Amino acid sequence: MKKLIALALACLFTATVALAAPPSEADQKWLSVVEKKIVDGETDVSTPSEDRVQLLKEWATRKKYSVEVTKSDAGFRVKLSKQFAKN
Repeated sequence: MKKLIALALACLFTATVALAAPPSEADQKWLSVVEKKIVDGETDVSTPSEDRVQLLKEWATRKKYSVEVTKSDAGFRVKLSKQFAKN
């Protein structure tokens, strides 16, 4: 029974990963614009799309940024910060 449950969970996980759609071309372009703004020193980003928030969070995690997301009536506001090592 345990093997059957483990097999079912493995199949479910595999199907979830396989069916996850990659970001659209527009979302990727949006992310590249946001990346440039962040590199230039802006820390606040807003978007009405929850998918873009998730995309930005994934990027920020890879780049070692911390992310704070607040939801409003107009959409989402994302605040990014990066901790620097102290001597």
